[in-house]
Amino acid sequence: MRKDELENVAKIFKVLDEANGWLWIREIARRTNLNHKTVSRLLNKYFLPFIEVQYLPFRVKLVKFKEKISFKKFLNYWKIKKIEKILH
Repeated sequence: MRKDELENVAKIFKVLDEANGWLWIREIARRTNLNHKTVSRLLNKYFLPFIEVQYLPFRVKLVKFKEKISFKKFLNYWKIKKIEKILH
């Protein structure tokens, strides 16, 4: 994971962690000062095991964490996945 990508993932994690409910992709993008396509790509790449997604008409996607998780545990999960990928 590149440094700038890790920073963007951390920004998204912080916004989702502080949210009390559902957020749509563009709201996450506004709060993190990222492009909405970047947010969507990073959510699909790193957050799918940890989030619930709700699709609404007009291609609106709402997102929230399934449960509270620390950023350290989140990173440990991806370190383990990276090691598994290397071993296979």
